[in-house]
Amino acid sequence: MARLTRLMLALALSLSAPVALAQTEDAPEEDAPADEAAESEEEALDEDEEELELDGDEDVVGEDEPALRAPSLEMPDVGDAMAEDDEGADEDEDDWAEAGEGTAEEDEDLLRQAEPEAPSADPTRTQWTAPQTALTLHGYFRVRGELQDSFFLGRDDVPFNLFTPADRDVLPEGGCRGGEPGDDPDRDACNGSDRLRFANMRLRLRPTIGLSDDVRVRMTIDVFDNLVLGSTPDGTVYIPPGAAGNDTGEFIQPARTPGVPIDSFAATQNPQQGYRNSLRDSIYVRHAWAEVTNRGLGQLRFGRMPSHWGLGVLANDGMGIDADQSSDVDRIMGLTRLAGIYIVAAWDFAAQGLQQQLLNDLRGVPFDASTKDDVRQYVFALARRTEPEEQQARLQRGSWVLNGGFYFVFRKQFLSTIGPGQAGAFPSMASYEDLFVRRNARAFIPDLWAQFLWGGLRLEMEAVYIAGEIENIENDSFVQQDFKIRQFGVAFEGEYRLLDDKLSIRLYTGYASGDADINGLSQRQGLLAQQTDNRTISHMQFHPNYRVDLILWRNILGRVAGAWYLKPGLSYDIIRNPFGQLFGIGADLVYSRAAQEVQTYGSDPNLGVELDFSVYYRSEDGPEMFDGFYMQFNYGVLFPLAGLGYASYMGVPENPRDDDPLRNQGLKNAQTLRLILGVQY
Repeated sequence: MARLTRLMLALALSLSAPVALAQTEDAPEEDAPADEAAESEEEALDEDEEELELDGDEDVVGEDEPALRAPSLEMPDVGDAMAEDDEGADEDEDDWAEAGEGTAEEDEDLLRQAEPEAPSADPTRTQWTAPQTALTLHGYFRVRGELQDSFFLGRDDVPFNLFTPADRDVLPEGGCRGGEPGDDPDRDACNGSDRLRFANMRLRLRPTIGLSDDVRVRMTIDVFDNLVLGSTPDGTVYIPPGAAGNDTGEFIQPARTPGVPIDSFAATQNPQQGYRNSLRDSIYVRHAWAEVTNRGLGQLRFGRMPSHWGLGVLANDGMGIDADQSSDVDRIMGLTRLAGIYIVAAWDFAAQGLQQQLLNDLRGVPFDASTKDDVRQYVFALARRTEPEEQQARLQRGSWVLNGGFYFVFRKQFLSTIGPGQAGAFPSMASYEDLFVRRNARAFIPDLWAQFLWGGLRLEMEAVYIAGEIENIENDSFVQQDFKIRQFGVAFEGEYRLLDDKLSIRLYTGYASGDADINGLSQRQGLLAQQTDNRTISHMQFHPNYRVDLILWRNILGRVAGAWYLKPGLSYDIIRNPFGQLFGIGADLVYSRAAQEVQTYGSDPNLGVELDFSVYYRSEDGPEMFDGFYMQFNYGVLFPLAGLGYASYMGVPENPRDDDPLRNQGLKNAQTLRLILGVQY
């Protein structure tokens, strides 16, 4: 086809040449001089010859032929050209490219004309499509090293023994210090070890897929989520129960791994694989949800998403670089703004209970097998939150800013499948009769949050109350108990910044109601079991990610619960600039006291005094304000008081066993050193 095109072009040129000559000869002198016309004609013909030569058709224009020639009326022979075109059909793409210079530019113009118009600022013109999907990525990478010294406080019972080093006072094969086994028990035993040392890491990815300005899909993905460094060497493999070679009903470790004769010669680290060398996989997907916005109506969100409210006492998204736990919820939520007030309504799938799927159908879709065992939750909120730009402008003018709102949760469950027999998620149909137990629980949870800003002053408070009832708290049977739930918690944060915001003076305090019918304060104990017939569950627990210290509540007891605390502190930013660079030091004192004296371990309300110190640094690298390198170093020391000791009667400890080596020893001070290295993006 390309050769035929060139022949047709040559024919048209040969027919048009005499017409141009005739027009030149008949033209009057005043219009154009003859020599200039001839020169112009000669240049035009030269250009035509150059075009034909560039096309490579030597049969049409020869090298020795004159520039002007008599026209030919013979039709060119196109048979050969057609034959060549048929025989070389596989070269059409190259021929078309040669015959049509500028095709790419024309296509680009057509594509540009077909692009949808830019998103409009008019709220009545909603853009549901975008010319190109945009992907943005935020998150952080962190490595944390921690030394925990005497976190068991010299005790050997729950929850303190969780922090007792596993090698403490054990007698391993061969002893701990060499010599002949049995010669000296004190020499052989690994006594005196009080410290735990470890480091972990996490890569958090928070991608956003922007299909348009109004339609987005968001995710939160954790890679190596709190992976203990060195925990998956190539010599560590576990055989799950029921697998070939394991009929013990427990996970066992084989004597050796191929390529690793003994663990001392482990050469590399393997990725995490759930139930093969770790309890979880390398990639942990926390959230995936969509946001659809209509500028005139509001926004719709649906999927699994983080939940946060106020200071994070009740619902906490756990998004900080040093955070761990979070409130993750499967939710369908609508929100809108009316007269400056945000109105939120949500339907949460808190728990679906029994599910069903044929175990031999790998393509089957699981479904909820019962609606009576579902935990249903409904959320309603009203909030006033000033936009960041407006808030900053008001504060710079010396005005005050008031934010706050009301958050309400209603939750209920009729039956429970975590009952007799501990059924699990996918039981056989024949066992339905033994799966359910009556629970009949419901709870009403109002939560108030308020924030006052004025210059360098910030006063912020969150108060939550949980009222409800539950018929039965047993998992293996039904006992008509008819418990009431009455729990209350409040947290207050006061901060004043001065000296160009470099100096921070803080006073934090909080209170969580206790329960005189419960033994202990730790979340690791059975905190619902009542010791009397009071039948009112009043032990309040803050969210575990709302942290006030480094040792007692964060680690040993797990979260603030059944107590009040007072935390004064200050920090000074030695370097602080508008571009986000930060370097400073800080110190806090935390005094903790139980709400109910009889609930403590030592029957004394005074729990402990903790001193926490920190040095922190943040670079100003990155396109966002807080992108770049982050470092923080912490030191904390806890001085336990009588409430964390053993209860005594007439000066004699009651709880320790007679053979307990720690019986006559006082409580030990706990210390910690922590180092956080991270990159935010």
